[in-house]
Amino acid sequence: MKTVSLLVGLLFALFAVAVQATADFTNENVLRTIDLTGNGIVRSKVSAKIANSGKTTASAYLILVDADLADNLSYIAATIRPDSKDSEAIPLSIDAVSDPKNGFVTYSAALAYPLNPGKSAIIEISFVYTQVVRPLPKVIDQNDEHLSSGSETHPPVGPEPIQKKGSSVLYGPYIDIPAGQGFVASVHYKDNKPILVAKTLSRELELSHWGSNLDVTEYYDLFHRGAELRNKLFSRVDFQFAAHTRGSRSNVVEHLRVILPPKASHVYYRDDIGNVSTSNFRKSLTHDSIMDIKPRYPLYGGWKYNWHHTYDVPLNDYLKKDIKTGRYVLQVLFLGSMKNITVEDAKLKVVLPEGALNIQISTPFTPTSQIVSRFYTNLDTIGRPMVIIEKHNAVADEYAVPIQISYNYPSKELYRKPLVVSAAVFGLLLLGIAYARLDLSLVRDGENTAADIEAVLSAQREEVTKVVTLAKSAFDTIDEGFEQFRATRGKNGGLKAFEAGRTEQKEKLDRCYARIRKAGQKVNVVGGSSNDESKDFVKGVEQIEKLVKEKFTKLAGYQDAVVQFLDEISAAVDGAVDAKKKEVLQAKVVAFEANKKDIDAKLTAIFERIEV
Repeated sequence: MKTVSLLVGLLFALFAVAVQATADFTNENVLRTIDLTGNGIVRSKVSAKIANSGKTTASAYLILVDADLADNLSYIAATIRPDSKDSEAIPLSIDAVSDPKNGFVTYSAALAYPLNPGKSAIIEISFVYTQVVRPLPKVIDQNDEHLSSGSETHPPVGPEPIQKKGSSVLYGPYIDIPAGQGFVASVHYKDNKPILVAKTLSRELELSHWGSNLDVTEYYDLFHRGAELRNKLFSRVDFQFAAHTRGSRSNVVEHLRVILPPKASHVYYRDDIGNVSTSNFRKSLTHDSIMDIKPRYPLYGGWKYNWHHTYDVPLNDYLKKDIKTGRYVLQVLFLGSMKNITVEDAKLKVVLPEGALNIQISTPFTPTSQIVSRFYTNLDTIGRPMVIIEKHNAVADEYAVPIQISYNYPSKELYRKPLVVSAAVFGLLLLGIAYARLDLSLVRDGENTAADIEAVLSAQREEVTKVVTLAKSAFDTIDEGFEQFRATRGKNGGLKAFEAGRTEQKEKLDRCYARIRKAGQKVNVVGGSSNDESKDFVKGVEQIEKLVKEKFTKLAGYQDAVVQFLDEISAAVDGAVDAKKKEVLQAKVVAFEANKKDIDAKLTAIFERIEV
């Protein structure tokens, strides 16, 4: 029978971890326990009796972690209690105080109470390491049994006994071991539990004050880090034949157990393909609800499976209101749906109600990142605050800890959504009424009557009258600006002011052209070629537009000639100008006045004709 070993890279020393790094402490008795039963997760616990051998009061205890394992350290916690029976352990605050140095990373545990010289206490430190269990060999046959091998560093083995008791191996005791000294030893054991790693695990929570509901969706990208199948060959026939004999001899995953909160309801489970019916949900009102998932295929080493599940729970079980401050406090778990899995990237998203203010977040661990952004969904106006907490290299069990999110939520915000819904419904109603009354056709069905044509003509004649009056006002403004420029000879920025004013009036004339064309188009649609009066009106407005454009062109040319002439006078030394240039300008003035009178006469005649 072939076997497979799991090589556990536990390169931290037995007494190099959780041993004082200063001369103020003496470790009188140290017991270290390493637990390798956690599906590829290594849990280590150190219990030490420490004594202050210095001359000053100690307030911190230094912890050393092997630098090679610093990136694999997912969790570290410590407690302290007096060296007496029935004493209560007090949690300690731990912070990293140095980068890798001399092969170790240093952490500082702030003591809950000062330790005076000569006094002792019991300190217990817990470590959790991930990604240190690897398959050896890396490939196996489908029905091979799995054995495991763990390597660790410990003091040299001399005459001290090594004992095996059941599933435990005892080393030591060792006397007077310097900190950081040790050698590698290995222990071989059978372990057929799968090594499951969630590449990403995202929990998305959305709460509703109106519905008193907390909606939870969890997305899993699960990977089996165990030994891969040889040549990546999988036999469904062999798998079915071995169904009754395989038992615990294989680390293949056939079922996954998801633990949901009490009162969980509306549960569904889907993978990348769609809904999966091969699941069993057992609801409980007082204990954890259980959902057993059967993936579409068995999960061997090197295989992965993606899915998400959703459920609802009563909001009142997780959200409380502080009567003194008026703030709402939401308490939910960061992780916790599955046991004994490593999570490379864990993310928690909590969508708060629209209008939540002064958001504060409290976590029992230091997150990799923590932000508050905005989330928009149907009928939102200002968007909902969304708290996003991320943690790299987490473990499902140790990080199944409560986090608290507190916020203010004014009572008036409860009415925001109903008002938005009412406004949306009312707006749709008005839009429907307007659409029902709107005639989008270019021509009505059937022939237009004489009364219809006359009504449109009357309205557009009035429109043309307004436009012509507006155009005349623009020309008058241009003339006034030009006369003012001539009077001042363009001093004190007079030329720029004149040109800016003429440009502004030119834009007004452009708008007049558009309105004239639109009036002609409306009459043409109604009267078309069947009505002589309509045809005459359309032709007339086209001529008006052409003549107004011509008038502006000639006016601008005349004014530019005068401006140039005045510039030459200003540039001349004695103010004298060539007589021929003066005669040319006078001829242009006479020609412009004649053209202006001719254009005005034509406009008057056309206007009177189409207004009949």
